[in-house]
Amino acid sequence: MRQLLYCVLNSSNMEGDLHIIGVGDKPVQFMCDSGLCAAISGVEGPEIPFDVNSMITYHRVIENFFERGAIIPFRFRTLFNDEKEVIAMLEQNNDNYTKLLSKLDGMVEMGIRLVKAKPLNVDSPQVDTEFSGASDVSNPGMSYLKKRWALYSSESWIQDQKKEFSEKCSKEFDGLFANFKSEASRLPEVQNNKNLILISLYFLVRKDLIQEFRVKFRELKCLITGKMLLSGPWPPYNFVVS
Repeated sequence: MRQLLYCVLNSSNMEGDLHIIGVGDKPVQFMCDSGLCAAISGVEGPEIPFDVNSMITYHRVIENFFERGAIIPFRFRTLFNDEKEVIAMLEQNNDNYTKLLSKLDGMVEMGIRLVKAKPLNVDSPQVDTEFSGASDVSNPGMSYLKKRWALYSSESWIQDQKKEFSEKCSKEFDGLFANFKSEASRLPEVQNNKNLILISLYFLVRKDLIQEFRVKFRELKCLITGKMLLSGPWPPYNFVVS
């Protein structure tokens, strides 16, 4: 039977009541090797349901183990053909997983999201009329160049905003995190507003610094233009390769 993987943890965190129900009402079981354990559950049928309830159940199982100590969380629908493949995965990655669990011990992930409006003129290229000549309808080459200019100009602006916000947060939260990652993207059209972008930052924070991190966030929120949101603490999804 195929196996759905939730997370990998140290076998020392396996004490206590471990009767946990996973996706599809299947009991969570454990495959262990050389001090590491993989939390898994069986999968029947050709596909795992990709519905909200299944995803909530999946992440609830992960959070249950996260409360016990350091874990390596995996993304939803990480599948293995059978239990032998799970054991092989633990054997192959034993050193890397052991080191990673040590680094993640006592750490949580805190997320910051910034939603801001992109200026309208970012996508409006200023083309010299001396060279544009005829209208875009009769000059498809010029129309194409304008569109490409607008695309690159907009993407460049988004990356500049991500860099600026990342550097600002890195400075403001100095001493409160061990690592951080960032990403930025356009948001889909919302209420006829096509100019919203989303910048997401992920911080690896010690559990004892969570409250200080929240206080600093509230201070920073008053200084930033745009809508800022704080989430966490979460399992460190963005600081593992899975």
